[in-house]
Parts: sequence; C-alpha cells; structure tokens
Amino acid sequence: MLFRSSIELDVKILEDATVARTMRLYHVNQMVKIMFGFEFSGKTKASLMNQKIDQYDQKILQLLQEDARMSHAEIGRQVHLSQPAVSERIKRLESNQIIRGYKADINPKALGYDITAMIRVSTQQGRPYAQYVATCPEIVDCYTVTGEDGAVMRVLATDVEHLQRIINQLNAFGSTSTAIVLTTHVTGKVIAVPHTAERN
Repeated sequence: MLFRSSIELDVKILEDATVARTMRLYHVNQMVKIMFGFEFSGKTKASLMNQKIDQYDQKILQLLQEDARMSHAEIGRQVHLSQPAVSERIKRLESNQIIRGYKADINPKALGYDITAMIRVSTQQGRPYAQYVATCPEIVDCYTVTGEDGAVMRVLATDVEHLQRIINQLNAFGSTSTAIVLTTHVTGKVIAVPHTAERN
C-alpha cells in the first residue's frame, strides 16, 4: 500500500511538471507499471523551474543540511518518496540555485586556527579591500554593511601575532576595529523556508 502511494505521488509530480495527455496505472502480478503520454511545450521547463517549495522539498532541504552525504534512497525513505522522485526534486532545487553546493564542515581549531575574530573596516568610499579579501585565505567571510563600517569580516588566525598581521594589512584600506570571538553559541543552523515561500 505504501509502495502504491509513493508511485501515485510520483505520477502527480510528473503531471504537475508536464502537460500530460494520458496517464494510466496498471497492476501486474503485484508489480506496478506506469504508462505515460506526454505533450511537452516550450513552457514546460520554465513552469517546472518556477514551482514553489512544498513540504517534501522542505524536508529534503532539512535532511541535506543536516547530512549532505545522505543518499537519495535514504532521503526517500524518510520523506516517503521514491528515490527517482527525490533525485528529480534535488535536481530542480539545484537548478533553481536553492541548493548552491555541498561542502565539508571543517573544524578550524583542528587545523591550528585557535582564534576567530570579527574585523570591521571603515573606508571613505568603495571597497578598496576587495582584492585583498579575495586572496587572503584567513578571511573566510566578508559582508558589506550599512552604517559607519563599510565591511564586516570573519577572520581565522593561529595566534594573536598572526591576527595582528592581518589587521595591519587591512589598515591600509581604512580604519579597523576587532573583536575576538570567545564562545560560539549557535552555528550552522538549518535554514528553514519562510512561510511565504510554501505551497501546500
């Protein structure tokens, strides 16, 4: 019964994604065979790309953020979809740039970076620090912000002397202020879908 329900849901997904003329579901010796007749139009791909995120997409996104190495088959078992249906949904989420990539979660301290600091840079105009930030491996995040500070950067350093060298380089682009992170209370939270983006 669960298998039939999963197949019927896959049929519904394909029906929503295409202009289907005929769909028939046959049972043969407890196996399920699906026969489709599709009529594709130029708008089919665009309409698929523009589909809003539903409850299944939300659960898939949550699972991948918790464990990006989880197999599509295992995701399917947890969200009650077939592996091909999960794969198609993930492919759509990637095409829509909702999933931008998959990365390893590295522990900086294990690599020798004992200091994490937030450095604010205030400049007169523009972003003169842009090229340096792009090539400095210790600057892992950089945000242009409102207010007196032109940018806020998250920086990794092995020790105070290492951090000071980075600050000295940034001082060439404007005035800086630095705060060393003492404790991290929250990091890497799962990004939930806002209610306005949901489609029931």
